Order: sequence, then structure tokens, then C-alpha cells
Amino acid sequence: MPLIKSRIPFSHENPYRPVRPITSKIIFLSLEGSVTEEEYFERISELFCEIKSKIQFVSVAEDAVHTAPKHRTPDQAKMLSKVRPRQLVERIDQFKLEKDDIYQFSQYPEDEFWLVTDVDKNWSNERISPNEGKTFYDEWKDTIEMCKTKNYRYAISNPFFEVWLLLHHDIPNDEDKSFAVTDTHLYEKTDHFRTRLRNLGVPLEDRKHMKPFDYNIEKVKTAISRAEALHLEKTDLYPRYFVTTVYILMNKIMNMLPKNE
Repeated sequence: MPLIKSRIPFSHENPYRPVRPITSKIIFLSLEGSVTEEEYFERISELFCEIKSKIQFVSVAEDAVHTAPKHRTPDQAKMLSKVRPRQLVERIDQFKLEKDDIYQFSQYPEDEFWLVTDVDKNWSNERISPNEGKTFYDEWKDTIEMCKTKNYRYAISNPFFEVWLLLHHDIPNDEDKSFAVTDTHLYEKTDHFRTRLRNLGVPLEDRKHMKPFDYNIEKVKTAISRAEALHLEKTDLYPRYFVTTVYILMNKIMNMLPKNE
């Protein structure tokens, strides 16, 4: 069965933390998307190969994560589909409990845990399910408070992660921005951003799969610059306008590079 190229995990036999010249920090990612986002950060770890082992996916089912998406079983896909923000937090909590003997989290307080998610329905007053009293927005607010308490960080794209991909290739136009979830515009499903990427010659194959060589270091730096310009209030980490704060996470990753890079 084809496997995604696996990072070498920290172990007593492979103690990469002590030998890293700049920092022993590892950035752990809990991703809403188990395909596009995962493939993107795999590409990032290839581009910045000096710190490849310091970008790790949070997984409580490694066989599912390390199986190429199109070869995953229905059970593996279902497990990875639990991607509401609260579930991403729970995934980190479980991961920390199960992997503490490997990563020794208490000895490395500089580690960072990131949720990477879209706005989607998270600001909706729609009930999560008919049998559940909470709305998506109720759960969203609770999750933000949980993240603050646990010191987990958040990279959010409004409305979708594809916004971050778009910024590698083009400046967003007014039509792009019209899909943002705001106080006056509710979430809506759309293929707009996939269409934009396709028209720019960088399509997502089968609606999800990115081509790694469409993304290079210079394009990543361009995306960071464009996203930072869109983020009008830097202290607002959950903005209700067209923006993606993935650039903050990317700056954190690039800050781990050796100084001569």
C-alpha cells in the first residue's frame, strides 16, 4: 500500500532534539483537511528540509495519516473526518497523552501546537445536530477558550484554506473577498477558489490534490507578505473578513531555519 513519506519521529535512538543548532522546538499541526492541508505542509517540510523533522502532524492513528489519501480505508477516512475545531483540540490532547514517552513534552515547553482550520460554519447559529443544543458558534467560542487555556495556537482561513494557496499565485480580487464570512455574509459552499487556482494554471486535482512543484520558497514568501497585508488588526486572530492567518504559522516555521538561510 503506498505510503506518504514519513518523518522520522523523535526517539531515544534518534534524539534529534539535542543536536539541532537553533532550537529543540517542534511544531505540531492538527489539520482540518487530511488531504490538501496535509499535502501542503508535506511540501513545506520538503522545501525547508533542514527542519523537516520539526514539523509534525498530530495523529492518533498514524496508519491512517501515513497512508496516501486515495488508498485510505473508509474507517481511516471517517477517523480523519473528525475535524470540527473542538475535535482538533481533542486530537492534540489525546496525542500528547499517547506520545509523551516519545516526545517528552514536559521537557520541551517551547513546543507549539497549532490548529489549522477554515471558518466554514464555525460562526453559524445553526445547531450542530438536531439532538444537540449547541450551535457551531457556541462550540467555536468554547474551543477558542480551550486553546487559550491550553496554549494551543490557531491558523484560520476565512473562508477556506484555498485562500492561502491562492496568495502564492495571485493578489485576491473583490470577487474573492466577497466569499468571506462576515457579520453580514454567512458561510456558503463554493468552488470559486478551486476555479481560480485552475485558471491560474495551478489546479487542485480531483478537487483536493495539489501539485508540489506549484509551490516553492519564493511563492511561500509572497503568500506570507500578501496575507500579512490583508490582516488589518494583527491582534485579531479570528478575523471576520477575508484573510488567512496561516502566514503567522509559516513565519514560526521559517524562524526555526538556521540563521544563514
